[in-house]
Amino acid sequence: MSHDDARGAAPGGRGLGSPPRLQSWLESGIRALLELAHVSPARRAAVLASIHEGSQPTAIYYVLLGISELIAGFALIIDSDATLSGANVVAPLMTPIFGVALGLTRGDLRLLRTALIAEFGGALVGVALCFLLGLFPFVLEPSAALLAQTRPTLIDLMVAALAGLAGALAMIDERVSPVLPGVAIATALNPPIAAIGLCLALGAHEGAWGAFLLFFANVLAILGVAGAMFVIAGFVTRAEIGSFRSLARRFSGAAIGLLLVTVLLTRHLVGMVEDLRTDRAIKETLDSELAQEPSTALESVEFDRDREGMEVLSTVRTPRVIPPERVKRMQDALGSRLAEPVRLFVRCSLTKDVTATGSTNLRPYLSLNGRVTEAPLAPEMRLLQQAEQVAREVAATRPEIALLDLDLVPLPTGPVLIVSIQTPRDPGPGAVARFEALLHERLGDPNLRVVVRRVDSTDVTAKGRILYGAAHFGGVSDDEAERRQLVEETVRARIQAVPNLFVTAIDAVRAGSGWSVRAEVVAPRVPTPEEVRAVEQRAVQSLGEPVAVSLRARAEVVVTGKRYEALGVMRLSDAGDAAADAKAEPGGP
Repeated sequence: MSHDDARGAAPGGRGLGSPPRLQSWLESGIRALLELAHVSPARRAAVLASIHEGSQPTAIYYVLLGISELIAGFALIIDSDATLSGANVVAPLMTPIFGVALGLTRGDLRLLRTALIAEFGGALVGVALCFLLGLFPFVLEPSAALLAQTRPTLIDLMVAALAGLAGALAMIDERVSPVLPGVAIATALNPPIAAIGLCLALGAHEGAWGAFLLFFANVLAILGVAGAMFVIAGFVTRAEIGSFRSLARRFSGAAIGLLLVTVLLTRHLVGMVEDLRTDRAIKETLDSELAQEPSTALESVEFDRDREGMEVLSTVRTPRVIPPERVKRMQDALGSRLAEPVRLFVRCSLTKDVTATGSTNLRPYLSLNGRVTEAPLAPEMRLLQQAEQVAREVAATRPEIALLDLDLVPLPTGPVLIVSIQTPRDPGPGAVARFEALLHERLGDPNLRVVVRRVDSTDVTAKGRILYGAAHFGGVSDDEAERRQLVEETVRARIQAVPNLFVTAIDAVRAGSGWSVRAEVVAPRVPTPEEVRAVEQRAVQSLGEPVAVSLRARAEVVVTGKRYEALGVMRLSDAGDAAADAKAEPGGP
């Protein structure tokens, strides 16, 4: 024998002496079918007895069916696939379908009648129980599992046919019978029954019709496949089958029903595919439009068509409410993409994405591989994200400034960054210019302009308005605190000795060997440096320590016919004077 001949004859070789793999598979399949057609008489008798027994509408049958339908009803309410699988295992609905198939093929009217009563009588019991379950306040809103039972397609019919084939094989061949519980899970006969009852209780008649269509399609598919398998496996003799015409007449009702269900489910499948395409187009369009909004991401989309066009309800996560004019542009983009009138509703779920460096304009989402991934950003939003990072770095060095928000406004001359801050004092033009130059350097965009929008803030403790943080929060001894209070009261008295000058807040802190005092005053005029210097000199004479005084003056006082008064400040004596004045006026009390 040559080397090539030996290689061709070797086990598993691919030489000329080995049969092609496809031919091996075909031979194996034919051999399996021949084995199926030669079921032993003992196994045949056992299967027939099991079908006859399982097709009887006994009390235990209805008890098991009722339990399984209630479990399925609760599973659809709480949207639990695991609970739904358990309900399918308990349900005894598979065997009566085999009884119907066997009764039709053999012409056994008695078996056919009892199996039909068991199958559809049990279905009515399940619908009634789940209808009562739906009347209780358990169902708050339709779950995904419940909605899935009301939208059958041709794919569900194919799955039912394959499950029926597996079930028939598992019952016929004792080597495959241990997988019968798994087949029961795959057929999912009782969830549609539970969905019918729940939908009827909720008044959703279209949903109930869809669930009935799914159940009926499952029954017909399993019925047809099981009948063919019983004939192939020899469970029906030639005499029992009778003529082809009689067999066709017995199965005509099931065949017509299966044909009608196939047409309906095909229509549903085509509609589902069209809805999926529409859903994808809506999401792509909205996601592209929302890429122009900072920190905004599309969360969900629902749509419906009527005579006037399409209504789209979109839920978005955003740090602020999207303005109507922006929604109008998104609506126009959808109408152009879908080539039909669109009414867009945007439900804003206000959120803020935060990282260790502060808020961020990223558009994060969890990908299918379980990792946090960023959706694409528009160039303007990426510029805003980088500018916010720089702004937070600068604000971190200025504790008196709280960065609130940033917005980017595109103008023909270039982008304008609006920075909203909270601070007690207006930022100077020099500080804004330095920040703008820093942005030009870091972002590489010399056309970027900066506008600072200040929100006035007032920080007040039990001591009063904070002018020096150390005067409110600094840890000092009791003696030092008493000395600071004396300094503040002395300086307050010297300031208010100036005519029509009122102190609204004052803080004193140690500064070297003396004190630094900052006071907020209101007056009908701005105090002069000479008056402030005179206050310092009188305070030094009284305290015996150096004192430096600075005033924040505001022209904000109450003017009456007799005097100036501090806004919001009234002494008891003044209140008495005001009451006397009111009595003296005509028409007074």
